[in-house]
Amino acid sequence: MRQDGFTPLTKTPKEILAMQTVKFKAPQPMTGPVENRNKNKFCEFHDDKGHSTDECIHLRRQIEEAVRPGQLLHLVKEIKQGGKRGEHAKATKKGETPNKEKATAIFMVQSWQRMTRQKTTQSFSVGREISFSPLESSGGQENPIVIEAKVEGHLIHHMYIDGGSASEVLYDQCFNKLCPEIKKKQMVLATTTLLGFSNKISWPLGQISLMVSLGDGEHSTSTMMNFMVVRFPSPYNGIIGRPGLRKIQADPSTAHKMLKFPVER
Repeated sequence: MRQDGFTPLTKTPKEILAMQTVKFKAPQPMTGPVENRNKNKFCEFHDDKGHSTDECIHLRRQIEEAVRPGQLLHLVKEIKQGGKRGEHAKATKKGETPNKEKATAIFMVQSWQRMTRQKTTQSFSVGREISFSPLESSGGQENPIVIEAKVEGHLIHHMYIDGGSASEVLYDQCFNKLCPEIKKKQMVLATTTLLGFSNKISWPLGQISLMVSLGDGEHSTSTMMNFMVVRFPSPYNGIIGRPGLRKIQADPSTAHKMLKFPVER
């Protein structure tokens, strides 16, 4: 969660200023009568007395501007620390030992299970045909297609199928629940911005390739999908867009509220 609208970081504004890794713009001069300022506090950013460096709103705003394009991604607290550790304790009753043999279900999450990395396990034969049953004139659904998918051993619910999305998306409230090892080793800086439903352009926190499996124990398909991790409120945990649907050769039907794809048998 953000505090006062700013992204929580692992270093203080004073420490970030001392790092000299970001070229900050010169701040506006302090306002207000000099006699009313706190002379016991000094701001290194303004090089003046009145408030401390860590309290400087001008500095904090510029740091936030540097976080969005990924300059200070390595200092974002959720990514650096792998989410709030206390949330893992809520997944089990007091005194119980988490069972790592079961796939973790992410409604909005529990603990984790590591999954052996593999490439796409599905091979498709030529000539497979996907069809849907006819609908009556008054039949069909209007609601979006929302499914569950196994992602790196986590059973993630509320995944939105969006054939209009040019990329796969994972919202940070879900990403923060993945095991720390996955986030530390695979998260890389995003190289492009995203245009949201409200036509608002935003910078992803980063991008990560994850193994995604759809289906049940008898009929399923698996492939690697490249997710953009974004910090944005959403009723969904993530979005599977055109690239992911193409990889598994899936055909969604909103009217049937169904997603079909070929499997080995």
